[in-house]
Amino acid sequence: MLFILVMDVLNWMVTRASEAGLLQPLSTRPIQHRISLYADDVAIFLRPVASDINLTLQLLNLFGDASGLKTNVQKSNVLPIQCSNDDLATLQNLLPCEVLNFPCKYLGLPLSIKKLTKEQFQPIIDKIADQLPGWKADLMTRAGRVVQVQFVLTAMLVYVAMATDLPPWAIKAIDKIRRAFLWRGRKDAKGGHCLIAWPKVCRHRELGGLGISDLKRLRCALRARWPWLRKSEPNKPWANLPL
Repeated sequence: MLFILVMDVLNWMVTRASEAGLLQPLSTRPIQHRISLYADDVAIFLRPVASDINLTLQLLNLFGDASGLKTNVQKSNVLPIQCSNDDLATLQNLLPCEVLNFPCKYLGLPLSIKKLTKEQFQPIIDKIADQLPGWKADLMTRAGRVVQVQFVLTAMLVYVAMATDLPPWAIKAIDKIRRAFLWRGRKDAKGGHCLIAWPKVCRHRELGGLGISDLKRLRCALRARWPWLRKSEPNKPWANLPL
């Protein structure tokens, strides 16, 4: 909580600078999300111009002097998005940071301005499948597998489903892994190994199911908060983010 209170000051400084017109608009559309804070990680969105970069460095130095949280620019990264060669030269002259390619991976998730491709989603599916070999499913009861599917395999997807739009093919592939582990304790299973249809498995226990979350409904529930935030906080920077 103390960290959040302190970092909110940095958010306020960048937001006020943007509202005062000291930072150039990011787009002709009403998208002015300037800063993203997560734990000890900060991402600032800027136009690749000298005035914006110098002002941001001054704000970071001022914040560091007041809070003691100094920014290590040498360990930071620059991710140019649709920048020209002149813009890249400006960034390299003013910021002693490593310049990385975009799209990239941020906070464990693929980040892109376009719809994520199958190649970008595949590592997430592979990570779920890689959990199975070490669980010794042959020594588990079927009830134990239900617990593993619901509270480990499914829980691994909460962060991903909240931040990205899982495509139907990815949901189908993940359901295949969950279903196979439940009935066989393996990565793959044929139809004859499944005792109950998967839609029935995903029903609530009171309705005759096993209480395993339906990924389609879970995805909708997790992403339903974004329109709510946009409606309830019209003056916040994140309220203008496209869905």
